[in-house]
Amino acid sequence: MIEVSENRRSPAALVPTFEFGDCMSLRDLDELILTCRNEEGRGYIAEAVACYRAGAYRACVVSTWIAVVFDLISKIRELALSGDAEAQLIVDDLNKWQPLIGKGDMAAIKKSLDLERSIVGLVNDKFGFFEGMQVQDLERFHDDRNRCAHPTYQGTEQPYAPSAELARTHLVDAVGHVLSQAPVQGKAATAQIIKLVESAYFPTDPETAKVQLKSARLDRARDSLLRSVADHLVFGLLEGSASLKGRPQTATALRAVCELHPLACEPRVKRALNLICRRAPDPTLPLFIALQRHLSQTWYFLEADNQARLKEVVRGMDDGLAVRVLPAAAEIPDLHEAVKERTKKLDPKQLGLIVEQSKHPIFAQAGVEAYCASKSWDSANTNYSLAIEPVLANLTEVQIKRILNASVKESADLRGSHSFNNFCRYIYENEKLPKPEIVSSLTDQGMGHLATQLESSPDEIPF
Repeated sequence: MIEVSENRRSPAALVPTFEFGDCMSLRDLDELILTCRNEEGRGYIAEAVACYRAGAYRACVVSTWIAVVFDLISKIRELALSGDAEAQLIVDDLNKWQPLIGKGDMAAIKKSLDLERSIVGLVNDKFGFFEGMQVQDLERFHDDRNRCAHPTYQGTEQPYAPSAELARTHLVDAVGHVLSQAPVQGKAATAQIIKLVESAYFPTDPETAKVQLKSARLDRARDSLLRSVADHLVFGLLEGSASLKGRPQTATALRAVCELHPLACEPRVKRALNLICRRAPDPTLPLFIALQRHLSQTWYFLEADNQARLKEVVRGMDDGLAVRVLPAAAEIPDLHEAVKERTKKLDPKQLGLIVEQSKHPIFAQAGVEAYCASKSWDSANTNYSLAIEPVLANLTEVQIKRILNASVKESADLRGSHSFNNFCRYIYENEKLPKPEIVSSLTDQGMGHLATQLESSPDEIPF
């Protein structure tokens, strides 16, 4: 097993983390080699480890730096093959210099050495391979390599002699920051993932989306890449172009990324949501409510001023928008009062359209209130078919008793309507209340004939 101190251990880590001061045995070094991403990298680091084992720490540092440079050039070639224009320019230059270097061309040799000296900064600027502290680690590594490889760097007669701990630290940094990592990070990786999400074939199922995002190397991504992807998805969903804005695929991708990497992504999403909401024009504010269905933390990410603004949006939205937004708003407990207020202003047809989308108790109650306020058979039948029948199975005992007694207690014109007869038959046959209680209630209200019909109806049709 690799020795990693307990306070540094991360259950989500996919690659062992080595840090200065860890007690590394020879076996640890073998396992360090295995974390290299490809065979060439393992070969380079194996040579450096052999030097370390022999106590040749100066050679270990130099060999490790050679491994880093070779690996970064290999990554640039990979990016070029995948179509990255910046990487292709670097590869074209390399392809021009290398034949000339074999002929002793000093200009080509100088360009090649310049590339080696600046390669860490170059790949970070162009492709975003590293995070800030990693760049500093590699720059210190490069300085130590120069002191090991160039006697004139040392102002004494004795050559520079790195310690075993320093050599081991550079080995660990080389593998952890470079040789174990995929070549697509930063800007290039973000562009690749966003292009994947923009596809018409990107899934709207979160679990399937996770599979695709993992295959795009988001499973082992650095925090800088995760933050970049989260930003692009949030801003794209709410403010972006048609390829991302308002699309279910974008919302699904955002949810998948947050579930895969909550510690890195959720603070970023929270910050972005509040920033966008504060500057959002009124017509786009319902998008923040709709997002709740895809990202359940949305409402709780929003700060008090934005929450207050959305409550007023719910209260004041027009009927067409209300039909589309209220089902999502009802899933947010803090919006329940605003949803109830707005639902009372809907006509039966609009309420019916909402009930088709959501069986939330708020809308079931609104249907009950509309039905119990019916003043004619026509309105009773309309209210029933639109707002009661779709939620019959969801009605509570209190709501069922209210409808059953509404003709007397609320002067509702239900007696004799087809809808009320159908309602009574449903609750009787499905025993939503005890059958004797239903019969007694109807009889007490002067509808004994209806009670008699229910009692005489056969449970099954004889053949």
